[in-house]
Amino acid sequence: MQNAITERRRAQRENIAEPLLICPCDPEYPEEVCTTLNVSRSGVYFATTTGHYFPGMNVIVTLNYNSDDTAQLEYIGDVVRLERLEDHKWGVAVRILMPYDS
Repeated sequence: MQNAITERRRAQRENIAEPLLICPCDPEYPEEVCTTLNVSRSGVYFATTTGHYFPGMNVIVTLNYNSDDTAQLEYIGDVVRLERLEDHKWGVAVRILMPYDS
């Protein structure tokens, strides 16, 4: 007998690969540019080789990042999940909380 898997996601995911700038709010950790694996209205999921992320970590996220564009939208988010991926990478899920007004 198979158990039904309950879908807990609130928003549908889209498999989109776009550049993403992740800036941990704690200056102890470096910012990095990654590529999204999927996105939704309320979050992003990306792969990284950096091991400093942890659940509850606050980050500033810049979607569709372009270093030449000074008018990009930034968001405050928090890390909600980590997954071990292949090739010594981590999958990081970030919940978008609100726009960031720097």
